[in-house]
Amino acid sequence: MAPSQADLKTLQDLISTTQSLLKQFSATLTTTETKIDPIENPPNPLDVLRDSAKLLKAHTTKISLLAINKPFTPTAITKVLRDLSSTCLPAMLSASQICTLQEKSIWGTTISHELRIRIKRVFLEIQNLLTELHSISNGNDAGSSTARDSLSSTGVVWDSCDALIALSHMGIAGLAVQKAEQYRDTIKDAIAELQEWKEGTDLDAEGHDGDELLGSDDEGVDGEEVDSLDEIFNAANSMPKDRPELKELVEVAEGRLKKVVFLYTALGKRRFKEYRVEMGKVEVVDRVLMGLSVVQNGVDELISKFYDLDEDGAKEELEKCVREAKDAAALVRLDWSGKEDEFTAWSKKWEEALE
Repeated sequence: MAPSQADLKTLQDLISTTQSLLKQFSATLTTTETKIDPIENPPNPLDVLRDSAKLLKAHTTKISLLAINKPFTPTAITKVLRDLSSTCLPAMLSASQICTLQEKSIWGTTISHELRIRIKRVFLEIQNLLTELHSISNGNDAGSSTARDSLSSTGVVWDSCDALIALSHMGIAGLAVQKAEQYRDTIKDAIAELQEWKEGTDLDAEGHDGDELLGSDDEGVDGEEVDSLDEIFNAANSMPKDRPELKELVEVAEGRLKKVVFLYTALGKRRFKEYRVEMGKVEVVDRVLMGLSVVQNGVDELISKFYDLDEDGAKEELEKCVREAKDAAALVRLDWSGKEDEFTAWSKKWEEALE
């Protein structure tokens, strides 16, 4: 029996309303000017996220199964969608608001920012699922491809919910470790790239000699201009062989950056992993992570200076990176209780080796 037009319209109206709500929620997450009223005795926002994400996964699975099975029952879908829009979605927004309210005292900017990004992704994927659901409600459900699309959308929603659940398990400490590892790996990739550039590739060996690159119609170009052009191509692919000072600087940079990489690993193991919310020093965690991010970005600038054959610029960027790394280490030279420990002793030796 075909569903009534009234039931279909009710479902379609609810889909439109929910999509509008999601857009409004997403805008709230994006802006920093939204006024948030104080919440008395707020729950742990990460626990709220975990529970609402699990419930949302269950609801989206129900919706997807109801959408692809026949007969199509809009009343059943409407009931589930109404529950979803009145429980899971507002709960996620509330979790973000609680985190923002307690940003300075408990949660910090790093996890607050990450939380908003992951919630926005959930909202976006739910909107995509609802768009497909609206299409099915219009009768576009004859082919098996529609069923596959609906289930695929559900899987993407699940992935975004799992990211929220993972964040709740990581907490401040786990996220800090993850960020430090990401920054560290980016720097390691940059070091490998720099080594490859230093070792270089011979353009002539690859069949790209100067005449071939210029073409047969450029016989009138004088030698100096050809040399200049060769230098441009070499700079992009390898370090010029006639720049011994530059090579020495690259080797110095490699050595110092490798020592900087050690700091990221040590901070993750000896500081971030040991952090607990009740320690009340999340601002320090944020400042250290910001410093590590600045170092990573500085390494990118350093590599660019080398590619530009700018020795002075490279020296300046290298010193900036080293200085930022030292500053980050200094913030947590003592443990979270203000006492010296293994990291304190290690950081002193590390700083000496970095010179």
